[in-house]
Amino acid sequence: MFGSKLNYESHFFIFDSIRNRGCELSGVNSIEIGYQNAANTTNLLGYEKGVTTIGGPTSQEVSLSWNLIYNDPVISYTGANHIITGSFNYNNNASYGFESGYLTSYSVNCAVGSIPKVNASLVVYDELRSGVNASGIEIKNVHIPSQGSITATCDNTTTNRVVGFDYSLEMMRKPYYTLGSETPVEVKYIPPIKYTASVQLEVDDVFLESGYSFLTTGKEEKTVSLAINSREGASLRSLTIPKASLVGEQLSASADGLVRLTLNYVGHS
Repeated sequence: MFGSKLNYESHFFIFDSIRNRGCELSGVNSIEIGYQNAANTTNLLGYEKGVTTIGGPTSQEVSLSWNLIYNDPVISYTGANHIITGSFNYNNNASYGFESGYLTSYSVNCAVGSIPKVNASLVVYDELRSGVNASGIEIKNVHIPSQGSITATCDNTTTNRVVGFDYSLEMMRKPYYTLGSETPVEVKYIPPIKYTASVQLEVDDVFLESGYSFLTTGKEEKTVSLAINSREGASLRSLTIPKASLVGEQLSASADGLVRLTLNYVGHS
């Protein structure tokens, strides 16, 4: 009573339906679980104080951030029928979670001198509640990547140094409700998946492309990929942008720094 829960007493699990087991996400930096209800204040005839009424469906979301130090299963849930069960657990076996979560965004950040980081967002369409428990095995095969074990491939990377890479994808989900039900009767996946990437280069021998090149040629023909391996060579994540197009570039220079070029890509599948 009136105590505190410390970081090592808290765990987040998901049930990996592909491997048919629960597993704990390792390397987690932060997690946010929450809900928000839409409320209206309604004025009634003959009653001056008003009444609080429901203004729409409950919004429930989960946001996660972790270090990419193993081949996590989260990115596998981008498809139409991939439903995530997850729970936030304390060491005393108390748990709070959900059984109908859907991945809506997934992003990876790589930079010189830091461990790659992952951010993911889920939308929950059943009830967030106590007692849901997705606990399972602890991931112990941890592999630490380094800047030397990460390879980025895109325009101009053969002769110019890559110092940063941001990759993200977004999925659209649409719930359908009916009278008499608090949860959706169906959640549809609305394709396509949308991809974006931003690559930062330290310039050796390159300028920007023509500003109008996207309007005439070059759509959906670029090659953009990111391979993240451990220092021992174990593959942790291979990321690509299907049908990639270069949509923007920014060249920056300052009196006390190096010239840098940032390339922005989009794609879809």
